[in-house]
Amino acid sequence: MKFLIHETLRTLNTDDVFEFGVTEISKSREYDDLYEAEIVFSRNQKSKRHKTSGLSEFDVVRNFMTYVGTNLRALAKNDLVEFDLNGLTLDQYIPLTKTIREIWDE
Repeated sequence: MKFLIHETLRTLNTDDVFEFGVTEISKSREYDDLYEAEIVFSRNQKSKRHKTSGLSEFDVVRNFMTYVGTNLRALAKNDLVEFDLNGLTLDQYIPLTKTIREIWDE
């Protein structure tokens, strides 16, 4: 499977390994004016897949970031998982309050 974005996260306090990615963005088969992609989120090689769509490619990427960020924050809160983010906080690593254009402009 080809990925547009793919990332692997290791944890500091467990042996868990998290991988997430978004496949290449394509035109929706159902709607001509929408784009879509599949999000893959896995914990220790057990994958969950989620289809995301939007009006533009940017919307698809923003939906991906929101989906992954929400899942990672829930794991950190509920399972007390500490991620190895190379000195960044989870909010800095996956900012959910910025638009994708703001992130790319930084």
